Amino acid sequence: MLRVLPAHRPTLSDLAGPRLARLPRALRIALALLGALLVIALGWLVLRSGTAESRLVHRGVPAFNFKHPESLGRVAPEPGEIVRLERRRDGLFVQSFAVEPLTLPAYEGAIGGALPAFASRYIERLAVRFPGFELVQEGRSNVNYVSGYGVLFQARLGERRLYGRAILLPEPTIAARRGVILMLLATPAAGVSRAEEVGIRGVV
Repeated sequence: MLRVLPAHRPTLSDLAGPRLARLPRALRIALALLGALLVIALGWLVLRSGTAESRLVHRGVPAFNFKHPESLGRVAPEPGEIVRLERRRDGLFVQSFAVEPLTLPAYEGAIGGALPAFASRYIERLAVRFPGFELVQEGRSNVNYVSGYGVLFQARLGERRLYGRAILLPEPTIAARRGVILMLLATPAAGVSRAEEVGIRGVV
């Protein structure tokens, strides 16, 4: 038997034990069954709330694969995209995840020095693509131990606010010239209230 030091008493058993012992046997059994049902119900809710995932494998150039929640449905890619996943609610855009090809110009030195220069031109294209574009932050960003470069921004989607995170991710090879751009977009309907939360909150 486990022994409890006097300094740690009274325990829950000390307090509740005598009271439970005075209850009718049928009531004690009913309380035990109720406790068991609560545990089962809690376990069911935890399992039910788990997010089912699917795996997407792209065997073309560049080759890549990733897992995604099934609540992000695959849709036709927009111009310049390889893959696009979206979540809508009653037809209203909520958030999306897209993969675009990345082609870097010739450069000398480490890729870490070339990415910021390329990102500057890429940000100019984003400003044309998204109405009301505002750059929030840019800097190094790693994905699965691969060095990349991230751009955080906000824009407008009609009357709504749109937040975005673009990650330029070269292939993990020496003098890489190609890779992918991960484009994550989200609206406040996804529970996102600022660009820094894209990819952190919501299913993307």
